[in-house]
Amino acid sequence: VTHRRNPILQTCIGPGMEHVNMAGICTEASIYSMIERAMPGRLRNVYAHPSGGGKYMVILQIAKKQPSDEGRQRQAALLAFSAFSELKHVILVDEDVDCFDMNDVLWAMNTRFQADRDIITIPGVRCHPLDPSNDPAFSPSICDHGIACKTIFDCTVPYNLKEKFVRA
Repeated sequence: VTHRRNPILQTCIGPGMEHVNMAGICTEASIYSMIERAMPGRLRNVYAHPSGGGKYMVILQIAKKQPSDEGRQRQAALLAFSAFSELKHVILVDEDVDCFDMNDVLWAMNTRFQADRDIITIPGVRCHPLDPSNDPAFSPSICDHGIACKTIFDCTVPYNLKEKFVRA
């Protein structure tokens, strides 16, 4: 064991951006790896947004190349939940949406999303235990601490309507 009078100690103290970025990179890598293995070439980008602490929310940028790709974006979201169990929300966007720019993501949500058909909920599944809303005191639908409802927000254009949604 060694000792210095004025040691320099480097550490990461959460929940700052350093912590969020370190968590987010691992989240993104595990999700990208699983989706790419299952559906090669369809996932363009994964972004674990800092507002989700690098763990609660990701944005997936998906390529739909042919009519049979419709629906695969939702399959990708399910794979993301499998790849990273602490994940709570997945937002799906098309290739022409910059998944790293929340203004662009919210633009897609406002122009390509209808809640009655584009929200998919998966209630009663284990999520991150530090999310304070995952508690029976928060909602009667939550049966135990750490159990939550995972949600997919599909902000992609249906393949057969792509020509009507070309950005100016």
